[in-house]
Amino acid sequence: MTEKFDVICSGAALVDMVAKVERHPLDDDEVFVSDLTLLSGGAAANTAYACGKLGLVSAFLGKLGENDVFGSKIIEDFNEVNVSTALLKYSKQYGTGSAYVALNNEGDRRIYAHSGAANYLSKEDVIEQEILATNVIFLSSLKNLEPFIEAANIGRKNNITVILNPGMLIIDQGLGNLKDLLGKIDIFILSQREFSTLLNIQEKLKEKTIVENAKTLLELGIKVLIVTRGERGAFLLTDQASELIPSAKVSQVIDTTGAGDAFSAGFIYGFVKNLCYAFEDLKQNVKIGNFVAGKCIQKLGARNGIPTSEEVKQML
Repeated sequence: MTEKFDVICSGAALVDMVAKVERHPLDDDEVFVSDLTLLSGGAAANTAYACGKLGLVSAFLGKLGENDVFGSKIIEDFNEVNVSTALLKYSKQYGTGSAYVALNNEGDRRIYAHSGAANYLSKEDVIEQEILATNVIFLSSLKNLEPFIEAANIGRKNNITVILNPGMLIIDQGLGNLKDLLGKIDIFILSQREFSTLLNIQEKLKEKTIVENAKTLLELGIKVLIVTRGERGAFLLTDQASELIPSAKVSQVIDTTGAGDAFSAGFIYGFVKNLCYAFEDLKQNVKIGNFVAGKCIQKLGARNGIPTSEEVKQML
């Protein structure tokens, strides 16, 4: 019997090499690395891990190198929080991807990502019978759109909620090239930079600007738009209402890596509890997302600060 999942997350699973630096280099410059840490990463993989730690029945669909060291670490870390790896695919030609992250004293980061095998996930790897048994399909940060379009088609056909948290690898492809995918998703979560880039907004982003430009996306059939705004919180918008949901209070920011992935996991945690699009329920889900993201950025790496389900319940 096929296992029933709360969420299947699809996208890249990489290994992050995180370098701590006092400052980011200028042109033709060199900086000293005081500490170098190896962590599992990749946006969709981070969200899958966070969902698992929050107590959801989570699975990851992506591609790794076959029998390589980085891939083994990723699987080992998934197993720690009971994320199913049954849907993983493997490449004999390409190794597991990696990302090089420079992190300064203020928690600001620079990322250079080599997708490796992850970007060779194909639409043939997305098998309908394997992903039917889920409440949510979550897609994030993969340059190759074909498997995402296939997954979104399956979701739309089978009345499964599809959430997209794109990342700049997708956004940089332009609105015209993304319409086929965007027309098949239900919930769109993106940063303010991604929103401005996608819709070619030159002015400083204000809530009024978001509302005015969001019509372009809602007309594609997207039901819920969430624009994350860093320390200000997240702006929630549907065709019925809109509201800025303030961020959670944070004592100290250590590392902003994975904040968006953590937000997505928190939102999914709330959403799968009732699968409801009522605005007040969506607001509560955004609050949970803000809380999980706030916890995330108080620890080094995208995963170390993720709270448990008990911590979220206490917050609620």
